[in-house]
Amino acid sequence: MTNQSGPGRPREFDLDVATRDAMEVFWQRGYEGASLPDLIEGTGLSRGSLYKAFGDKKGLLLAALDVYMARGLKDTSDLLSQPGAVKDAIRASLLRYARLSSGEAGRRGCLVVAMATEMAAHDPEIAERTGRMFRRLQQLYAAAIVRGQARGEIPERDEQALARFLVGQAQGMRVLGKTGMTEADMAAMVDTTMLVLD
Repeated sequence: MTNQSGPGRPREFDLDVATRDAMEVFWQRGYEGASLPDLIEGTGLSRGSLYKAFGDKKGLLLAALDVYMARGLKDTSDLLSQPGAVKDAIRASLLRYARLSSGEAGRRGCLVVAMATEMAAHDPEIAERTGRMFRRLQQLYAAAIVRGQARGEIPERDEQALARFLVGQAQGMRVLGKTGMTEADMAAMVDTTMLVLD
């Protein structure tokens, strides 16, 4: 697939593929650690193509974060909206985080958490972008909690506070996973987390 870079001139690369390739570089090296030569090598783009498509290194990071966040939000949304008991759906979504937070995947960590940790304190655009991801996750969990409350599965408590707690637990697992936690460790955290919904 080619994308148009201007009138009559085909761009000889796929923007989506280039963005995913750049995501891998940022994931491995961080933002400051990812040099322009690293990004050129990782994406296969020339310097000119990279700047023409994304503007600059920061633009490339924002595009990579958007792809990463959209995928994660879709996975969580799909799990939370599955048929059956709402608490089972919430548990399934947290167990997904448990799997992502253990073994090699756990050591690799979450790109959003990594960029928030590295950059959000001094970069308002990254703070807004990563904060939006966490707020959207909170909305997904809050909607599931309201559904569970309507069905009598979950006590009538502040759904936003409960949802914020679940997001905090999920993202905490991603941080702890960097230290080599096992999936059993993480699953035990999920069991404890679920007690708040009893």
